[in-house]
Amino acid sequence: MMRRGDDPKLAPEQEQALLEKLRLQREQKSYGLLQLEAQSLSARMATMDLTTLSSVAKETSAANSAMACAPLDGRVALVLNVLLRTCSPPAAKDSPAKGKGAGGGGKKQQNSIKAAAAKVLEGEPPESAQVRKVVKANKALLAEATNNTAAGQLALLKAFQAWLVSPQGVNAVVNAAKILMVLYETDLAEDEVFTKFWADLQAQLAREETEYAEAKSAFSTLTAEKAAAEEAAAEATRGEKDAIWSEKQAEAHAQATRCGGNPSKEEESAEKAAIANLKKCKEYRTQTGKVFAARAKDLTTVNAEFETSQRLVEQLRLKGEGGGALFTKHAAPFFEWLAASSEEEDEEAEKKEVKAEAEKKEVKAEAENKEVKAEKEVDVD
Repeated sequence: MMRRGDDPKLAPEQEQALLEKLRLQREQKSYGLLQLEAQSLSARMATMDLTTLSSVAKETSAANSAMACAPLDGRVALVLNVLLRTCSPPAAKDSPAKGKGAGGGGKKQQNSIKAAAAKVLEGEPPESAQVRKVVKANKALLAEATNNTAAGQLALLKAFQAWLVSPQGVNAVVNAAKILMVLYETDLAEDEVFTKFWADLQAQLAREETEYAEAKSAFSTLTAEKAAAEEAAAEATRGEKDAIWSEKQAEAHAQATRCGGNPSKEEESAEKAAIANLKKCKEYRTQTGKVFAARAKDLTTVNAEFETSQRLVEQLRLKGEGGGALFTKHAAPFFEWLAASSEEEDEEAEKKEVKAEAEKKEVKAEAENKEVKAEKEVDVD
């Protein structure tokens, strides 16, 4: 957002950084809409035959405009959300009973009844144990959706993250680490995919934290500017009121000093002075009016920027408390365990390598000793 005093022409590196920032924001927004669409569509697909789920999800994600940005991610998200709906299926809203006691008829009423019957109510948010059970029971379907590729597995982790921080995941998010462990144990995601997902998420959170800090700094500046603009506007208001009062007094004085048919020199002099004073008061009144208009315009501009900045700070604050931050809070134990396990495996591999190298040296030394011994025996003979 351009502000007063900003240079509209950015340096090449600043322009590149801004473009990258906008690209990431656009991708994040598109991906958020994709996940919302998958969650919404899954409510209407919750009772479908799971044997056809993969094909239907593939066709739907390819044809859906919200999923066009990433069809694979859309398919994986749709399959996952439909499976998770089976934990606690949404109930179809019953239509009112027909007949005389149903409150009359009419085409308009019948249409409203059909619309009400088509609506779907959300089921109760499932518990973590139910989620883990469904994942284990349907690991083949999930693996098929991901194509057993790194991109598909990454899409699965992102879809789980989006679901866990949605209203349907409210009961399960506190056990996010246990759910991720199930994905790990069922080989639905490889170690490298988990590591990349976590690194990308932490980088995103770092960007959001920086953006929030910048927004708060800008808001603080605008708060000070708003206070200064309000004071300047108040001062201009007082100045204009004083000018209006002075002009009225000057008009009254000029009226009182108007000369008759045969004025004296003193009366003429007083009239001229009053008229001159009235002219100055009118000019001053005009000037204070212009100042007041300018200060009012400045205040309106600052208020608009202030309100926009205030909304942005609040949005970023709420975003920092939910979404990726909420998921990170509850999923961190799993990734800490994964990192520790990787370090232990690396240390074990290093120990084995050192041991193997030592054994090689020992075998080589033994062979050399045998060779020397054989040469000595030949010399003795």
